[in-house]
Amino acid sequence: MNKYLRKGLREIIIGVVLVILGYYLMEQRSNWYKLAMLVGVIAFSIGVLTLIYRMIRKVDRNAIIEMREESHKKDKEGDAEQN
Repeated sequence: MNKYLRKGLREIIIGVVLVILGYYLMEQRSNWYKLAMLVGVIAFSIGVLTLIYRMIRKVDRNAIIEMREESHKKDKEGDAEQN
């Protein structure tokens, strides 16, 4: 697990807990439910965006690795032709 996956999952869990806390506070007729739900939704959103960013980085990393392998093959073919 890389740092973006851990951070994303942590933010999602925090967001879900805060939204559940907001619903509980709403049932108790407390005005703090608005703040709890707001922070929960924001934390959940940041977690989802972090997971999406992780996936994009992984795809980009694989593409870079493939490009490097292709350039190494071309370099080796060029060296073989010179000899």
